[in-house]
Amino acid sequence: MTATSTNVKESIEFDEFDRRGRLVTLSWEGAQHLSQSGLVEVLPAGRRTWRLIPCGRVGSVRIEGLSVRVVPAASLGLTQLFFLLDHAAEDPFLPSPVAARDDDELWASVADSLATLAHQALAAGLLRGYRRVDEALTTVRGRIRLGDQIRRHPGMTIPLEVTYSEFTPDIPENRILRTAAHRLQFLPDLPDTTRRRLAMVSARLGDATLLTPGSPVPAWTPTRLNARFHDVLALADRIVRRIFVEVEDGSASSAAFVTEMPELFERFVESELTAALHGRGAPDGRSGRLLANPLVHLDSGIEDTGGEGPDSMPAAATGRHHAPSSSGGHISVRTGLVYEVDGEPVTTFVPTYPTDRRSRAAEHYRLLAACTALGVDRAYLVYPAQRRDDEPQPRRIVHTDISIIEYPVDLSAGPAASRAAIVGLAEQARALALDTAGDTARHRTERRRHAR
Repeated sequence: MTATSTNVKESIEFDEFDRRGRLVTLSWEGAQHLSQSGLVEVLPAGRRTWRLIPCGRVGSVRIEGLSVRVVPAASLGLTQLFFLLDHAAEDPFLPSPVAARDDDELWASVADSLATLAHQALAAGLLRGYRRVDEALTTVRGRIRLGDQIRRHPGMTIPLEVTYSEFTPDIPENRILRTAAHRLQFLPDLPDTTRRRLAMVSARLGDATLLTPGSPVPAWTPTRLNARFHDVLALADRIVRRIFVEVEDGSASSAAFVTEMPELFERFVESELTAALHGRGAPDGRSGRLLANPLVHLDSGIEDTGGEGPDSMPAAATGRHHAPSSSGGHISVRTGLVYEVDGEPVTTFVPTYPTDRRSRAAEHYRLLAACTALGVDRAYLVYPAQRRDDEPQPRRIVHTDISIIEYPVDLSAGPAASRAAIVGLAEQARALALDTAGDTARHRTERRRHAR
């Protein structure tokens, strides 16, 4: 693709659930790059004219002077969005290092945050560490690798295959930080002061190897020694993994930040509920745990006909159904996050996205089936709130003892309030475990089984 101007000539913003789209003018190469970003569908609508339709992701892409932005329906600012991103990593850093208002520009906010955090971390000096080096030298350094020496240089005394440890700034932490600063400084429309500060960070870390696009991101471990770099590395790691910048002739020909909100929200709810419930039981001291999406069988028994034979059992003793034989398949349903105390399920949680009622109806059916198979009479459907005044809404299912509580979480209120809402949900579950300790509802039988 040829390099294009970095100035933004047109800016388009979509809601993530917009299905009408907009018409834009792009070259074939530009449309191809935009389609490859995964942010929007790019459909031909004429000569050099394309219709853009959001395809379920949020983020921002710039290409050929066009800025395309898809924003979450939950009205999140960058602070809340990056807070959710922290839960999508294997090693989450809960405090978000990006501080921005809802109307702030993504690229400038991220770049300025990285520059500020990097200068603060580097003020006390570079971070260095030991790195193993395997090298062929004319002198002995470290230890000689005799196997490699004989295999590679048979009958020769030099060069020597040696291994030594080098105290160097070329370590994973500095590689990640330099790569993030290097990529961001080529973004279009950055303030000159921010661009210069990013260039200074990249130059300061010049002895660290730049990561090439598409190469694996090295792992790093938070320790006492790199404590002052924790915040900036949390942000730099997200940038290197999720922000892509193509640089040609010293300028950015395209830049993209794309992520999936359903995955982020589900990981957030699972992470917070696990922290609040796993290993914690009912207030009476019984042990509890949270199971991640186990399968249960809807056909977990055969109907008691009252007759005689090996499959007939008294209804009063076993309930309507009893466990089936191991032969044959089963009708199974995933249950969400199942909270159990002393091996008995208490309730289940299903985080869901998007937020409209029509989409949530299917989850109600799934929860009803899961409650029936688990033998519980309450479940929670957790979803992002559409309004700040949204309150939990219990829905009693007719002809059953089952209630499904629609539980909205106001993500726009900020990380602390979002986490507090999940903690409150966990406390409701623990109290429910105490209330149902002696429950003998018809769904609870000794032969009921659910997957662990």
